[in-house]
Amino acid sequence: MDLPMKKHIVAATFASALLFTSALLFTSAAFAVEMTTVKDLRTSVKPVEKATSQKANNPLIKDAPLASDYVLGQKTAKLVVIEYASLSCPHCAHFSNVVLPELTKKYIDTGKIRYVLRQFPHNEPAFNGAMLLNCVGEKDKQKYFTFSHVLYDSQSKWAFDSNFQTALESIAGVGGVSKEEFKKCMDDKSLETRILQEKKQAMDELKIEGVPYFVIGGEVYDGERDLASFSKAIDAHLKKK
Repeated sequence: MDLPMKKHIVAATFASALLFTSALLFTSAAFAVEMTTVKDLRTSVKPVEKATSQKANNPLIKDAPLASDYVLGQKTAKLVVIEYASLSCPHCAHFSNVVLPELTKKYIDTGKIRYVLRQFPHNEPAFNGAMLLNCVGEKDKQKYFTFSHVLYDSQSKWAFDSNFQTALESIAGVGGVSKEEFKKCMDDKSLETRILQEKKQAMDELKIEGVPYFVIGGEVYDGERDLASFSKAIDAHLKKK
């Protein structure tokens, strides 16, 4: 699912409107949410292990981006960066809010890398958020990333709230998703099964235990998550191309 990298003025305006409105909608204190539903999607966050040749040769990495992937970047980019993330993960939110915008300007917009964002939901709020991203992404690929940005930016206002689904529905409404469309999305059993299967496959084949989980040029990246460290790792891989 390739997305040509150009300036999306309408998308940027839409994202700003979502952020502003969601901030007004959700100002109540957040509540901790511990969910055991959705086939117990929780996993413990542990340091990721270094890549093995077996992982590098796994189709999830070797053949990326897959037909089912949402991708930022040009087809001619020489390097693929994959992120597995959970919408309820604070470290994932930090990467999305702070690091990714700079990497976009430095590497994605310049045609150097392609960035693949895959969902690895830890709990029910993140799972429902992943459902929403896929539903809007199926109609408009840009909205997958727009909604991802908005949900990470407003994470503290919905992801840890006991009324997270109401909050998600309100955010979706601001983004143009009707209540009927939102309900249909949340009730989509085939989409639910696909997200669960994709997570299980990543756990079984890549042994992912925690997120964010990054793969740069076929190798698992377990370094620091700041811009300078990512840039160093990306530059090292680009030199090999």
